[in-house]
This record gives sequence, C-alpha cells and structure tokens, in this order.
Amino acid sequence: MGLLRVVTFLSAFLMFQIELVMAKLFLPNYGGSYLVWGACIVFFQAVLLGGYIFAHALLGRFGPSFYLKIHLWLLFVPFLFFPMRDAHLSFSSVSLPLVLDIFWRLTITIGPVFFVLSTMSLVTQSWLGGSLLKERHNPYGLYAVSNSGSFTALLTYPFVFEPYLTNTQQLQIWRVLYLVLVFGNLLAWKMIKTDAQKQKGAVPELEGTNLLTSKEQGLWGQSPSRKQILRWLVLGAAGVVMFLSVTNIITYEVAPVPLLWVVPLGIYLLAFILNFKKNPWCPSWIVRFIGPIIGLAAMLYFLSLKHFLPVLLVIALLCGFLFFICMYIQHQLIRSKPLSGVYMTFFYVMISLGGFLGGILTSWIIPLVSNTLIEYLAGLLLVALMIPQPSGRLSLWKLGLSVMLAGAAFFIWPSFVKGYHLWSFVLLWVGVWFSFLGLSSDKKFLSAVLTGIILATPSLESIWQNAVFIIKKRNYYGIYEVYDNKDGVRVLVHGTTLHGVEFVDQEKRRIPLGYYSPSSAIGSLLIADIFQAKRVGVVGLGTGTLSMYAKPACPIDYYELDADVKNLASQYFWYLAEAPGEVNVILGDARLSLKQAADGAYDLLIIDAFSGDSIPTHLVNKDVLKEYRRKLALRGGIVFHITNRYLNLEPVLAKMAEDSGAYVAVKDVGDEGVNMRSIWCILTWDDDRFLKLITGENWQPLEIVPGRQGRIWTDDYSTILPIINIGELELSLKSFKPFTW
Repeated sequence: MGLLRVVTFLSAFLMFQIELVMAKLFLPNYGGSYLVWGACIVFFQAVLLGGYIFAHALLGRFGPSFYLKIHLWLLFVPFLFFPMRDAHLSFSSVSLPLVLDIFWRLTITIGPVFFVLSTMSLVTQSWLGGSLLKERHNPYGLYAVSNSGSFTALLTYPFVFEPYLTNTQQLQIWRVLYLVLVFGNLLAWKMIKTDAQKQKGAVPELEGTNLLTSKEQGLWGQSPSRKQILRWLVLGAAGVVMFLSVTNIITYEVAPVPLLWVVPLGIYLLAFILNFKKNPWCPSWIVRFIGPIIGLAAMLYFLSLKHFLPVLLVIALLCGFLFFICMYIQHQLIRSKPLSGVYMTFFYVMISLGGFLGGILTSWIIPLVSNTLIEYLAGLLLVALMIPQPSGRLSLWKLGLSVMLAGAAFFIWPSFVKGYHLWSFVLLWVGVWFSFLGLSSDKKFLSAVLTGIILATPSLESIWQNAVFIIKKRNYYGIYEVYDNKDGVRVLVHGTTLHGVEFVDQEKRRIPLGYYSPSSAIGSLLIADIFQAKRVGVVGLGTGTLSMYAKPACPIDYYELDADVKNLASQYFWYLAEAPGEVNVILGDARLSLKQAADGAYDLLIIDAFSGDSIPTHLVNKDVLKEYRRKLALRGGIVFHITNRYLNLEPVLAKMAEDSGAYVAVKDVGDEGVNMRSIWCILTWDDDRFLKLITGENWQPLEIVPGRQGRIWTDDYSTILPIINIGELELSLKSFKPFTW
C-alpha cells in the first residue's frame, strides 16, 4: 500500500509541476500571462479528461489485471517525445490562432507524458481496489494522496524550484523523477498482485456508507442515475469556476501581485485532500449555513470594488469563503460517491469533465461575452443549484423579507456608505446573512436571487464603484474601463492599474498627464532631448500620452500587444490624433515585433510594460537586453517604467547593468500638479550622456554592489519572489482602524 501511495503522490507531483514549468516557458513566446495561463490550464484539463476516459474505458472492459500490462507499456511511450527529447519552444511567430497554437505546441511536446500521468490516479485506485491488500475496501484515499502531490508541487515550485533552478535544470530534475516513477510502477507490479478472478474491474463494496442514507445506499450498489451524473458534473465545474474566478478577482480588482494565483488553486486542492482522505473531514456548520456563506461571498465581490478594506484583509476574506465553498463542493461529491468500484472511474470522469467545462467557461467564454467578472457569481449559482432541497417550504412573508434585505444590501447600502464605518459594515453583513439564511430554505428562490444579481451586475458595479463608465471592455488580457472623473479628466484603467489620463476640455487635451507629464522623469527627459533622438520606440501604448512629445523630426513607434488598447486609445482619447509628430502603432508582442526594426533604429527605447498584473519577464532580462541594444543607436539609452506598488525592479535592472557594463540611474518624481508619482530607470553605455542625466536632470545613480542584486534574469531563469514588496501589502493593514465609529 505504501508503494502505491508513493507512485500516486509522485505522479501527481510530476503532472502538476510540468504544468507550471511549461506554462512559464510559453510566456516569452506569446506575452500576456493571463491568456497563456488560461489556455494552458484548459489544455491540461482536456488531457486530464482524456486520460480519465481512456483509463475508465479500458478498466471497465478488461479489469485491473489486464490494464496494468497496458499501463506499464504506456509508461515508456513518452520516451519517444518529452522527457527524453528536449521541449523546443523557440519560435518567431504564431502560425495559428493563439489558443490553438498553444494547444498544438503543448500536444507535440508534453502531450504524451501528461496523458500517461493523467491516468495514474485512476490506475492506482483500481489497482488497490482489485488487489488483496486490506486497504482495498476504500481506494478513494489514494485520490487524497494524488491531490497532496499536486498541492506539494504547487507550493514548492514558486518557493523552491523557481528561485534556485533554471528552467533547464528543472526539466532535468523532472526527467530523473519520471524515471523513478517508472521504476516504482515496475516494482509495484512485482509486489502487488490483483485478484484476476474479479470480473471486469469490480471491487468489493467501498467503505464510507455512513455518509449516505439507506435510500442512497440501495441506489449506489447499482448504476448511477442521470440526475446523479449531472450532479457530479455540475459540482466538478463549480469548484474549478470558483478557484479560477477568485484568482481573477485578486489579480484584477484587489492586488496585482504575481504568485497570489497559487493560493486559490491551493485551497481548491486542499478541500479535495480533506474530503477524500480515509476519514473525510468537513465541519457540519459549513453544510448547514452554505446559503448565508454564498450570500456573503457574493457581497464580498462587490465590496472589493470599493477598496475600503486593506488589501490583505480582502484577499484573506476571498480565500476564506473560497475554502468554505470548496469544502462544501467536495463534501457533496464524497457523499455521492458510488459504493461499487465498477463506477469509481466513471465518477472521476464526470468530475474531470465538469472541471474541463468550468475551465472553458471561465477562461475562454465569459471573457468574450461579459465585461464583468460574473464567473465568480456564476460559480456561486452553480453551488446553489446543487444544495439539496429541504423538506420544509419558505413562507411568503419570509421570502419577502429576505428579498428586501438582499435588495437593500446590494442596491441601497453602497449608495449611502461612501467610506469605512464599523456599524454600517456590521449592518451589511448581518443583513446579508439573514437574507440568504431565509432564501436557503428553498434553493429555487436562492438561485433566482443570485441570477438577478448576475443580470444586474453591470449596474451594480457602477453603483458600488460610484462611477459612470463610458465603456468597459473585457478580453483575455483583462478588463479595461474608461470613465470621466469629477476633475474633468478621462481615465483608462486596467484592473487596479492606471494606464493613462487626459483632460476632457478641448483646450487642455494636449497637456500630457499622469506618469508622463512634463515634470515626470520621462517627460523631462524627452523635453531636454539629451539623447538627441531622431526616433523613439515605446513598448506599451496605454492612452498614447507620450505622443505629445513626438516631433516632425522625431517619430515615435509604439509596440502594443493588445489590439483593444489601440482601439480604446484611438476612440476615447485624443493624444494619438493630436500628436505634433508622426506616431506609429505596431501590434504584436514587442519582442517579436522589434526584430523587424532596423538595427540602430532608435536613439531611445522606452519599456513601459511593468505596471500591470504579472511582470513580462521576457521583456526585462539579460537575453532581451542584447536584442534591445541591437536596435539601439550607439549612444542611445533604454528607459524602463518601474512604477509598481508590489514589486521592486531596481535590483533586476541593476544586475542587468552590471552584467552588460551599462550605467544605470533612477528618478522618482512624486505627485505634483498634473504629475502622478512615477519611477523610471535608465540604462546607457555613453558616459557623457549619463553624466548629463545625473547633473542636469537629477537622475540618481543606482548603486551596484557585486553579488547583492542576486541572480541575473535570463530567458532560462527568472523569479519575482525576491522583489515582492511585502511592506506595501502590509501598509494598508497597519493603518486600518477596524473600530472606527
């Protein structure tokens, strides 16, 4: 039994780690981390589903004894591809639509080995169930072991493997561990025999019947009903929708901090571990109060839009409610597991199919049909639909009172409460609790209220954010919002990141604002024209504010990844149209597009792609710096916009400067008039122009201490863990006074 646990744990660990490694390797080839991660996740879910279906079909037809022989041969098939062959991912262009291109390249690299690993959990559970071991009566415990392996890979990758190992070294270690896995399977095959007399994979009745009613026990000795199959499917989808949507909320609306995405996924896996272990654990109060929990979770989504509470507190609340909901989902799944081993693999196929459909819905469909993060509310609705119907009925007066309380909480409260106030928050939480406690007496009414909230979400977001949006646009890269504030300024926001501002007044439109004002580091640099620029290249368009510094003799070329940003900048802002010089917008990933530019074309390159969600590490490392220098004039300079609340890129750039022999300086200009605080860093190899920067423009030389800046980033190595600014996250929590009256 111990050997099967090791094999199950290691296979899940390897499967999950290769997901992380490959998805990271894909980022430099596409850019836009949200899109790449989303496409990769759905691919992995699709292959996992395929592996489950394959194992289920063959186990059901031939039984564990015969299938084990097939399984052992399958373990050697990946040697014809990866891991024995390198996963070559270097390419210069995307030949297919991005999602299909990712699917194709993953298929021809790690597709075979991932498929084999995806079957492992079902194989070992069926292996145990068909064996003569005393633990054969409850093979579901191995599913908890499998999720423990996934959970371990998730936690160790960003904190152990990524910070200390290059991508190449990670793949080498992975290969060795896969060989260990193959050896472990062969050893287990020799030591653990199956009972060949059992018919077509049937195993003894499973433990855990105390989780079911006598009526359910009678049912699950036979084939599952359509209703129960649908229940497995919906619950499987709900869990995936919930953890992906919480990730989206955290990275879009709360704090765009890389690595935070691992927390919701870890919670999702932890709920599986706790509910599928030998002695399942789920507090009874979660099941009893799931209705109010769903209501408070829905309210928290809108509350996060107001930014009243500290960032860390909002993240903790979102993850706390995610844990409760995932625990309920997995508890419902384990309650309804089939008692006969004949249907065990089918049970997992349905959960996997639900997860795949949930991933498609969250990562691909909703971003194209909705301008809000309604996938979170949709996940709550799926959970509500799966609540068993109580025997009692909801009285009319109780229904009316519950609906009134919900309406007051979601529609009226945000209009009156403009800032944090203790009693107003207590009143809100209590009102939502009792409202949804009443509604949970009848899931039809609970589901109807949640559906109404989903339909009203666009209006509710305007109410809670106290803003009238000119346009909201969502795509695979996130949500863009354009609105006019009370100061007569038009604003473009991407999640929590400000991309640009401009005066609405026609007489003031030509004044650069925000990070790019004349008094900012980049504005004053362009005005002083220390580099005597004849052409300027800018990575990242935003609203096109830097167009105001274009001249007839100095065109500006923008490199922009997202076509929607160009459309928003052209249709709702005036900088591009009223630029005093030539401005060109080149769509596509900057690293690929810049290769088309002539060598030495730019006297100044401005890299302005570091103030958003995940830092595009492929645009700030040793390898790309060489490419920048080829496009840079001999006496030119490269300016990086490093304004970021949660990441400090100065050590990264200092290390790049040390390695390349560049001079490096930084300039931080605070809020003043039309200027917003911004931090810019410049690298140049011209000592005369660098001297002018530090003497005439007040740029501060960045101290380079050999060995202090850490390991240099390359295409093969990067980690943001050492540069996370934890103090910024803690600041709002320290200044928060919860008992304000």
